[in-house]
Amino acid sequence: MAAAKKPVYKPLDCDDMERSIQLCNGIEYLIDEFQREINCKDSNQLYKHEYQSQLLKIADNLEELIHRLTYLAGKNNKEFYFNHLYAILKSLSCAPNALIITAYYLDPKHDFKRLVNRNMFEFELSQIVKKIQFIKPVLHSLSVGRKEGIRSISHSFSKF
Repeated sequence: MAAAKKPVYKPLDCDDMERSIQLCNGIEYLIDEFQREINCKDSNQLYKHEYQSQLLKIADNLEELIHRLTYLAGKNNKEFYFNHLYAILKSLSCAPNALIITAYYLDPKHDFKRLVNRNMFEFELSQIVKKIQFIKPVLHSLSVGRKEGIRSISHSFSKF
């Protein structure tokens, strides 16, 4: 009879970690929903408050995720946790910027409109999704205190 795997480290099974994982799932969903809504639309058809609001909601969720992970990194400053949480924070710290800037340009009240470069913007969105998809298993592993599922995160984020 195989023994149950014991956690290697004390699990980070707190409300902040649970909320961080929920935020990751929510961010992925919101980005997917936004991309489906703007699919096949011309850049000049994006000047609507609803699109601006969706981008700001995604940015708010990213900011909350960054805030919660910053708190967790500071609270759990043991090297194992801190290194992984810090690497995640480093990769996510600028992610909301592209959304906030694009939301600013999509404000229909501006007299002088600037067209959004769809290719570059979709690239930015895909980078955010890739980062979120990468950090979810890491957060799950940290929440149960296991090393498995945690790759060499600091090296992996250098490609983002």
